[in-house]
Amino acid sequence: MIFAKPTFTITPWPRGHNGAQVMLHRFIASARQQGYRVWHPLLTANHHPCLFLGHRNQSAFLRSPRRLVYRIAGMYIEEHFRRFGAAFGDRAFRPEYVVANQITRAALIHSHFVIYQSAWSKQVLDSQLHCRPEGSWAIIPNAVPLHHFKPASGWPQQQGEPLVLGSAGFLRSRPRLEVFFDVARRLSPRPRLLLVGQLDHYCRHTLDNALADPYWRGAIHYVPAVAPQQLPSYYQQMDCLLHPVIGDACPNVVVEALACGVPVVCPSEGGTAELIGPGGVSVDDPERLYSATLRADMASAVQMVFAQLPRYKQLARQQAEKNNDIDLLTRRYLQALGFSA
Repeated sequence: MIFAKPTFTITPWPRGHNGAQVMLHRFIASARQQGYRVWHPLLTANHHPCLFLGHRNQSAFLRSPRRLVYRIAGMYIEEHFRRFGAAFGDRAFRPEYVVANQITRAALIHSHFVIYQSAWSKQVLDSQLHCRPEGSWAIIPNAVPLHHFKPASGWPQQQGEPLVLGSAGFLRSRPRLEVFFDVARRLSPRPRLLLVGQLDHYCRHTLDNALADPYWRGAIHYVPAVAPQQLPSYYQQMDCLLHPVIGDACPNVVVEALACGVPVVCPSEGGTAELIGPGGVSVDDPERLYSATLRADMASAVQMVFAQLPRYKQLARQQAEKNNDIDLLTRRYLQALGFSA
């Protein structure tokens, strides 16, 4: 007797390498390893459960009788645009963002089940778009294959001098590297800096200025693009990841760093603080605007991590093992899709 594999579909099918698509590629690989068939939406009958991030014909799509599980990435928060746009002049809340939020709200209302990436993002969405009833949602953070993202040999005791402060991901928006270099300059002794990821024009300008600064001569290593299989080797060179982003829901780079035994320092506003737990330090910003207080306190937090590095490295890895194992979180996704995973 031939038994059909349990099947579900994903739409839109992940093709790129942004945060959500990276996570979906990992989920697909893990689900297939666990015996599930994952199909492109054009190749499967419409009665199979569907994990979706959005749909070009969403109104009709949401009327489908099959089980629809919505993985919500976030929303356009108008208050954030007002706050940061006034300070940095590189953001404006546009009319199309209102339309996008309305589409997100419809998906939150009409999906059978919703997956949020952090308690912080759920709280924001509850207050501004729609609050789901109990039992129809779950908080499932991003995850990584722990056999691939792992600490370097000799970890956690092995460390070089000077220590390495890192940042990774799509490095964009004016404050991202401005804050990074400001915090790094407050550290003593001067650290080495490792930056991994693509830059927007603001961060490119900031990096060029830092490279021309005699203070940082010989201390900055920038890697513009890294294949996924090579990422762990760069995290393994870091002693601390500084993620100076306010309001990030669930950044992959933070999960990847934790899995590699790299402690993280970040602002407390957003989902990042939930991710790191004891595997790093989150810092309050009383002005909620990348203030001088936040920058000084993040520098102090990095110094504290550097002073207790073996302990923080162990806690970082333990945090990822507890909360960010792709195989365990795949089972939670499968349960949301209606399978008895």
